[in-house]
Amino acid sequence: MEKETVWIYCSVASRNSIELLNYQEHVLNDLAFKFGMKVVGVSKIISEENKNCHYQIEAMRNAIRTQKVGIVLVYTKERISADKDVADEFMMFCDMCHVELVTYQQLKNKLVLYRLFNNQF
Repeated sequence: MEKETVWIYCSVASRNSIELLNYQEHVLNDLAFKFGMKVVGVSKIISEENKNCHYQIEAMRNAIRTQKVGIVLVYTKERISADKDVADEFMMFCDMCHVELVTYQQLKNKLVLYRLFNNQF
Protein backbone atom coordinates (compact mmCIF):
# COMPACT_ATOMS: atom_id res chain seq x y z
CA MET A 1 0.00 0.00 0.00
CA GLU A 2 1.39 3.38 -1.04
CA LYS A 3 1.72 6.13 1.56
CA GLU A 4 -0.39 9.28 1.26
CA THR A 5 1.77 12.14 0.01
CA VAL A 6 1.68 15.36 2.02
CA TRP A 7 2.96 18.90 1.59
CA ILE A 8 3.33 20.80 4.86
CA TYR A 9 2.51 24.50 4.71
CA CYS A 10 3.62 26.73 7.60
CA SER A 11 3.39 30.49 7.88
CA VAL A 12 3.82 33.40 10.25
CA ALA A 13 3.40 37.14 9.79
CA SER A 14 6.91 38.26 10.76
CA ARG A 15 10.43 37.08 11.47
CA ASN A 16 9.74 37.78 15.16
CA SER A 17 7.57 34.63 15.18
CA ILE A 18 10.17 32.25 13.75
CA GLU A 19 9.77 29.90 16.74
CA LEU A 20 6.08 29.50 15.82
CA LEU A 21 7.06 28.70 12.24
CA ASN A 22 9.36 25.94 13.48
CA TYR A 23 6.67 24.74 15.92
CA GLN A 24 4.13 24.40 13.10
CA GLU A 25 6.58 22.36 11.02
CA HIS A 26 7.40 20.12 13.98
CA VAL A 27 3.81 19.30 15.03
CA LEU A 28 2.59 18.83 11.44
CA ASN A 29 5.56 16.58 10.62
CA ASP A 30 4.92 14.59 13.80
CA LEU A 31 1.24 14.02 12.95
CA ALA A 32 2.06 13.09 9.36
CA PHE A 33 4.53 10.51 10.69
CA LYS A 34 1.96 9.10 13.13
CA PHE A 35 -0.45 8.57 10.23
CA GLY A 36 2.21 6.97 8.05
CA MET A 37 2.17 9.78 5.51
CA LYS A 38 5.07 10.62 3.23
CA VAL A 39 6.07 14.30 3.45
CA VAL A 40 7.21 15.38 -0.02
CA GLY A 41 7.69 19.08 0.71
CA VAL A 42 7.54 21.82 3.28
CA SER A 43 6.81 25.51 2.73
CA LYS A 44 7.81 27.86 5.53
CA ILE A 45 6.46 31.32 4.82
CA ILE A 46 7.23 34.59 6.56
CA SER A 47 4.60 36.92 5.13
CA GLU A 48 6.64 40.10 5.49
CA GLU A 49 9.35 38.58 3.22
CA ASN A 50 7.35 38.45 -0.02
CA LYS A 51 10.23 37.26 -2.25
CA ASN A 52 10.62 33.95 -0.39
CA CYS A 53 6.84 33.65 -0.01
CA HIS A 54 6.23 33.60 -3.78
CA TYR A 55 8.87 30.91 -4.41
CA GLN A 56 7.56 28.68 -1.60
CA ILE A 57 3.95 28.90 -2.79
CA GLU A 58 4.88 28.24 -6.43
CA ALA A 59 6.88 25.15 -5.44
CA MET A 60 3.85 23.80 -3.59
CA ARG A 61 1.45 24.69 -6.42
CA ASN A 62 3.71 22.88 -8.94
CA ALA A 63 3.78 19.76 -6.76
CA ILE A 64 -0.03 19.88 -6.55
CA ARG A 65 -0.42 20.52 -10.28
CA THR A 66 1.83 17.57 -11.16
CA GLN A 67 -0.08 15.30 -8.76
CA LYS A 68 2.85 14.69 -6.42
CA VAL A 69 0.72 15.74 -3.45
CA GLY A 70 -2.53 14.29 -2.14
CA ILE A 71 -2.86 16.42 0.99
CA VAL A 72 -1.77 19.90 2.00
CA LEU A 73 -1.37 19.95 5.76
CA VAL A 74 -1.70 23.34 7.53
CA TYR A 75 -1.92 24.38 11.16
CA THR A 76 -5.14 26.32 10.48
CA LYS A 77 -6.75 27.39 7.23
CA GLU A 78 -6.16 30.99 8.26
CA ARG A 79 -2.40 30.31 7.94
CA ILE A 80 -2.78 30.09 4.14
CA SER A 81 -3.05 33.84 3.71
CA ALA A 82 -4.21 36.91 5.59
CA ASP A 83 -5.91 37.91 2.33
CA LYS A 84 -9.24 36.04 2.23
CA ASP A 85 -9.36 36.10 -1.59
CA VAL A 86 -5.91 34.52 -1.86
CA ALA A 87 -6.83 31.86 0.71
CA ASP A 88 -10.14 31.10 -1.05
CA GLU A 89 -8.42 30.82 -4.43
CA PHE A 90 -5.83 28.44 -3.01
CA MET A 91 -8.58 26.26 -1.52
CA MET A 92 -10.36 26.25 -4.90
CA PHE A 93 -7.08 25.32 -6.60
CA CYS A 94 -6.71 22.36 -4.21
CA ASP A 95 -10.31 21.30 -4.91
CA MET A 96 -9.76 21.58 -8.65
CA CYS A 97 -6.66 19.37 -8.40
CA HIS A 98 -8.40 16.89 -6.04
CA VAL A 99 -6.01 17.70 -3.21
CA GLU A 100 -7.34 17.71 0.31
CA LEU A 101 -6.57 20.61 2.63
CA VAL A 102 -6.29 19.23 6.17
CA THR A 103 -5.69 21.18 9.36
CA TYR A 104 -3.71 20.19 12.41
CA GLN A 105 -6.88 19.99 14.50
CA GLN A 106 -8.67 17.75 11.98
CA LEU A 107 -5.78 15.30 11.94
CA LYS A 108 -5.33 15.45 15.70
CA ASN A 109 -9.04 14.69 16.19
CA LYS A 110 -8.71 11.63 13.95
CA LEU A 111 -5.75 10.45 16.00
CA VAL A 112 -7.71 10.84 19.25
CA LEU A 113 -10.66 8.89 17.80
CA TYR A 114 -8.32 6.17 16.55
CA ARG A 115 -6.78 5.83 20.00
CA LEU A 116 -10.19 5.81 21.69
CA PHE A 117 -11.51 3.02 19.50
CA ASN A 118 -8.31 1.03 19.88
CA ASN A 119 -7.88 1.68 23.62
CA GLN A 120 -4.46 3.23 23.15
CA PHE A 121 -4.56 5.96 25.78
